[in-house]
Amino acid sequence: MKPKKIVLAVLLVVMATALWYLGRNDHPSGVSAGVEKHDAAPETPALVVGAESQTPASAGKPADMPKPEEVPLWEIKIDEALRSNAEPAAIAKLLLQQVPSMPGPGQLESARHIANLIADKDYLSVMPYVRNVQLDPGFQEVIVAESLNRPDAVKLPVLLAAAQTPKHPMAETAKTTLAFLLDANFGEDWGRWEAAVKDALRKSENGG
Repeated sequence: MKPKKIVLAVLLVVMATALWYLGRNDHPSGVSAGVEKHDAAPETPALVVGAESQTPASAGKPADMPKPEEVPLWEIKIDEALRSNAEPAAIAKLLLQQVPSMPGPGQLESARHIANLIADKDYLSVMPYVRNVQLDPGFQEVIVAESLNRPDAVKLPVLLAAAQTPKHPMAETAKTTLAFLLDANFGEDWGRWEAAVKDALRKSENGG
């Protein structure tokens, strides 16, 4: 295995570990995860024999019973998309469109599904979302990290977009990875970065 491939493999392992830890602490339960919620049944107050004040009519009043936890709207939207009969590409597109209107946990969960559903040929449709720094950092981490599993025509543009976007949570990681893949570092000269990416893609297309 070439040294460059070894280092890239290490980068993938590191990013995968970070994403696993993120998912371990942030993964929501409920319909979108394919697991039903089962709230523990409330304990029924014991009736004391001979105690006139403790009767079935007065024990366990509806007002005293805990209300079942409501499923967040974003979980319902994700579940409906995943249960639809649409093609994976259509589901990924629908989830992407819904991401801006979702809270952070919903954006992160959507990113995980999008990464699994979207094909290489459609992956660059995430570019406007990669450049949107208002989105949850977890969403950005999943989408940018997943690009490393894709062909150069996908990962190089995605890494460049993340690297050159001010205040992007993955900017430094993307820039370091891009410098490694291109075997060059142009600092903040984004014109040279873009030219290097185009040159690398041209060589890749020509089998170079």
